[in-house]
Amino acid sequence: MNIFIDTEWFHTQKIFLIGYAYNLKIKGQLYDKQLTKKNFLNLIKPVKESNGYIFFYGPDIGMLEKNFNIDIRNNYKCCNILKLFKRNLKLKSYKLAYIEKIYGLNRSMPEYKTNIFRMIRDWNNPKYRQRALIYNYEDVINLIKVFRFILKKHNISLEKINDCILK
Repeated sequence: MNIFIDTEWFHTQKIFLIGYAYNLKIKGQLYDKQLTKKNFLNLIKPVKESNGYIFFYGPDIGMLEKNFNIDIRNNYKCCNILKLFKRNLKLKSYKLAYIEKIYGLNRSMPEYKTNIFRMIRDWNNPKYRQRALIYNYEDVINLIKVFRFILKKHNISLEKINDCILK
């Protein structure tokens, strides 16, 4: 079983939201009281048991390791999709928002892609917190969709994925 993860954090690098999906149907988020080391380890436990992968885009694994004081990259197969794309695609930009646009994936909260500080303000305001949750949810789901599109379109093999495993 694989898992796709997207984290959101404050400028202090403290994570306040983890979005995850094992596939397009089994997904969720950890925040507030559920955002604990124990709950995070429970999320990734099936990945290790099935010899699956943890997929993410950018520095999320490092942030998770730092926030929970755990060594993920040496105990799981962690693939930074950004690294995979940079090694295998020739794109004008590797920003996820740009790649989503190429594949026609729309967002209900596109303004956060250009102003991450607005998302943090909304997160801290109970009246608008739902917007940040939707944004994170769309990040995870679109990451799966983009990953699948690109793997299929560019015939990216398991060998190429394994070449991008963090060590």
